[in-house]
Amino acid sequence: MKIIFSNLGYARGISGSLAHHMQYASRHFYIRHAVQNAVLAQFRHLLVKEQPELCCMVELDRGSLQSGYYNQMTALLDEQYCYSDIANKYGDASWLNWMPLHGGKSNGLLARHDFAFKKLYFKHGSKRLIYQIALPDIGTLFFAHFSLQRKVRALQLIEMKELIQASGGPAIVLADFNILQGFGELRPLLDGTDLVVLNDPDIPTFTFHRRLLTLDLCLCSNELVGQARLDVIPQPYSDHAALLLEINPTLLL
Repeated sequence: MKIIFSNLGYARGISGSLAHHMQYASRHFYIRHAVQNAVLAQFRHLLVKEQPELCCMVELDRGSLQSGYYNQMTALLDEQYCYSDIANKYGDASWLNWMPLHGGKSNGLLARHDFAFKKLYFKHGSKRLIYQIALPDIGTLFFAHFSLQRKVRALQLIEMKELIQASGGPAIVLADFNILQGFGELRPLLDGTDLVVLNDPDIPTFTFHRRLLTLDLCLCSNELVGQARLDVIPQPYSDHAALLLEINPTLLL
């Protein structure tokens, strides 16, 4: 089974280079449909090349003032990837959904098969959405987008640990963890679990000018490690690289 995790950066087409941030600064306020279509076409090319069964995406727009009310998930649907869900990342009750720069900002999943899933929410922070997805013969997958505030992240990591422990069985976590201070921030999640970080800490997944950080991570239960492979795939249309996780479930039986 192949799974892709991608931070699409709302399909702004900004790579993270200083030149891109300066040249395309206006896209933080309005993104032409042509730009969004070009970004989504590049992402679709990645799907055609890698043929993942499941795509987990953060920073997706389901229709906002900034995107010209363009639903990026709808644009990705086709005959091969016909199962999807998209939801605002703040929770339905959040006041942020009514703010011009936040309305429509979402996370979502795109799949070739009808995976059973739940939408859960952190108790802390503004970005609260968590997807919990059942992977047959493998375990439970969680994916999320953690807070930019370190104290809030620590609380969210504890919440994630509690969700994993409650789920029982092997678990996988794919997320933009925003661990701006390094891998030591993961201790609230790792302590008391058998989770292992699959990323090579020397391979960055985020670019801002000359600053390179490893923020997008895959963690999995120790029993899955031997059957799992993680690759970091550059996305020139985003400031984040994508993660490609491959697991052979037949070897787990």
